[in-house]
This record gives sequence, structure tokens and C-alpha cells, in this order.
Amino acid sequence: MANDARNGRGLQAVDRISNLPENIIHLFLQRLSTHDAVRTTVLSKTWRNIWGMHPKLYLDQNFISQLVSQKFFHLDEQTKINKVSRTISNILLAHNGPILNFVLFIPRDLPFHQSTDMVLWIKNISNNGVRELKLRNESLHACTVPSHLFSCSQLTRLTLVSCILNPPLGFGGLCNLVMVELEHVLINADMLFGTRLEELNMYFCIGIEHLGSQFRCENNLIKLSIGNCEEIDWKWFEYTQKLLTLSLWMHFEMPSSGKEVISLDKLVCNMPRIRSLYLDGFYLKILEPGAAILKRLTRATENLRFLKLHNIKLHDLVQIQPVLCLIRSSPNLQVLNIDLDHEVQSSDGVDLSDLMVLSDYMILDKLETILIFYLVGSLAEFQFIKLLLALSPSLKQINLKMEDIGIDNSTEELRISREVSQIPRASKSAQIRWM
Repeated sequence: MANDARNGRGLQAVDRISNLPENIIHLFLQRLSTHDAVRTTVLSKTWRNIWGMHPKLYLDQNFISQLVSQKFFHLDEQTKINKVSRTISNILLAHNGPILNFVLFIPRDLPFHQSTDMVLWIKNISNNGVRELKLRNESLHACTVPSHLFSCSQLTRLTLVSCILNPPLGFGGLCNLVMVELEHVLINADMLFGTRLEELNMYFCIGIEHLGSQFRCENNLIKLSIGNCEEIDWKWFEYTQKLLTLSLWMHFEMPSSGKEVISLDKLVCNMPRIRSLYLDGFYLKILEPGAAILKRLTRATENLRFLKLHNIKLHDLVQIQPVLCLIRSSPNLQVLNIDLDHEVQSSDGVDLSDLMVLSDYMILDKLETILIFYLVGSLAEFQFIKLLLALSPSLKQINLKMEDIGIDNSTEELRISREVSQIPRASKSAQIRWM
């Protein structure tokens, strides 16, 4: 018996964790996956009570995958849907405290959101003061967001993927919402997220014309990102004086609907505080330049620090004009990042040597980093790099990356590197780095 006592056999194990302060136990739960955290409820009533008050509930991809693989792997699809739906309902029923962070993942092959339980889940978290909600639907069926979402008055951050928004008539927004991210979302009626909204990201969305009420004189947007959405209403940019970051990109040609477009000059003038700007070749072509290459924009972008331009054809004078106009109008630019068009060939190009006259009219004495990706070794590329090197006395490094052209890239990199290294540069410390 003495030996058993010394070896710990025959004695009841001491539960050292359950007697810790609740805030410490909550820290343990935060570091566990939701699947493991739920399993702690079988340990004791103490753990069940603590789990019931845990403010974060992540029913994410890892949780759903584990649930299906461990319990419902051999069941047919409809039975799986019913079982998963019932499990989620039971978890929410067992949760007594506030749910401040809620994540729900719907897998491609398991559209359990089509069950009527979905309405009850959103109602449950809306009654529990949810502040951050992420609903990611990867199934083939869009998820219509239950109307209870529009009563989540404490909500501060909202992310929706592959969903349908049907706001009620006269919906006045959510007073505490500061960030919204929408991906593959259909908006069916006039929608206002709220006047406190600071960040709005929309990708592959339909119906964004219903967001006109969001862009009014009292809006507080500081970050706006729109990618592959329907045609933008340029009147929104009459109320973007607080924007610090703007991103506009379109990866496919969009037929014009005849709406009036905004000039590049007017767009920039409506964003006097802009610090980061991301535009692609599509928008650079449809925006009326509003200024010749040798002129500045009406209001120089004094605060612009980061400029990224995507899908650029340097041999296309329609694109190069607004590119140079933007660079010329940004005296405090620190980082210039340009992704060239993948379809451009080394034989494509025009003679841009006349652009060197710009070096007599402008200087980029704050520019420290240049990134140019997907080079093919065209004449226009060398002339453009030559211009930038002549204008940038504070340049520290220029990062270059070759397009994969199906031959030995290292040989081509060496050739281009030799030619670039021979270009005179205003900065003696500027280094060439291949990515």
C-alpha cells in the first residue's frame, strides 16, 4: 500500500485545473479548438458552467470537419445535415452567457444552412450581444441571412461569404458597425450598414448600387476596397474626404452601361487624406485622365505613401498617362508597386524615351522602394525603370520579378539585371533585388 501511495497508484487523481480562477480557465479554452473546448463540458459541472459563459464560439472549418469525420462520416448527406444542424443547436442551447464572437462555416458538400435551424442560430446570437460575426458559406447554395441579423445592435464587425442580404424596408443600419467584408454577396434592397462604418470591403458582389445611402456626407469611411463588382456609382466619391485607403480592381472586362465616369483628377481631389491607393489597368483606362503627363493633378496627393498599380501595360499610352500623372502628383510617395500585364510580350512596346523630359519637371525624393513584377524585358520596361531611377534620389532598393516565359528565367534575369545595373540612378545606395 505504501509503495502504491508513493507511486500514485490507488489514489484519486488531483484536479489541479478546475480550481484555478475562471479567467485562467477561459484562457485555456481560448487556446483549444472549439471541438476540444466543447468536450471539456463532460469533465464536471464547473467546466460546463464555464464553457456556457465562454464569449467566443468558432464553428469554423476545422470544427465542422472534425465533427463530420469523427461522428457522421458514414451517414448519407441529408442525415449528416440533420446531425450537424442538431449538434450546432445543442451547443447554442448549452451556452448561457453572451456570445461576442461567432464564426460559422458551411462546407461545399454540406448545405446545412438550408435547415430552419439557421434562423434560430442567428436569433440566439443576436439576443446574446454578438459583436463579431463571420458567416462563410462554401456550398453551392447561397445563404439567405436571417432577418435577425439586422437587429444585432452591438455588432461591430461583419463578414459574409456567398450570402443574400434582404434588409427590411426602411432599415436604418447598425449603430456600432465599424467593419464589413462581403464576398459573393447579393444585395436585394437599399442597405445602410451605419454611419460609424470605417472599413468596407466588397468582392464579386451584385447589387452594390443599393448602398447609395452608405455614401452620404456624414459617413466615416477610411478604407474602401471594391473588386470585381458591378459598375460603381461614382457619385459615392463626392463623400470620401476621410478615406485613407482605396482599392479598385476588375479582373474581367465589364460592358459599359453608359453611366458617366469620374475623372482621375476629380477622384483624387475627393480623397485629400489618401495614404494608400490600389488601382488596376481596367480602372486606369476607364477613368478619364483629366491631366496630361506633363501636368500635375489639380490637388497633389500630398499624403499618398503607398501606390500599387496592377495589370499595367507600359506600352499602352492610355494607361501610362494616368500612371505617370499619379506618380508625378505624389511628392511624398514612399513605396511604388507595379504588377505588369501577364499577356504582354517582350516584342510589345512603344518608344518611351521622350518621357525622360519628366526628370526636368519632377522629383520623388521620398521614394524608397520600387517593386515591378512580371517583367518580360521589353523596351518600354527599361525606359520606365530608367525614368524612375533618375527621379528617386532616396531610393534604397528596386525589387524586380520576371514573368515565367517558359525558358530559363535565371539567364533572362541576368541579362536584364546587367542592363538595369548600367542605368544611371539618382541614388548611389539603390540596390537591385530579384524576387
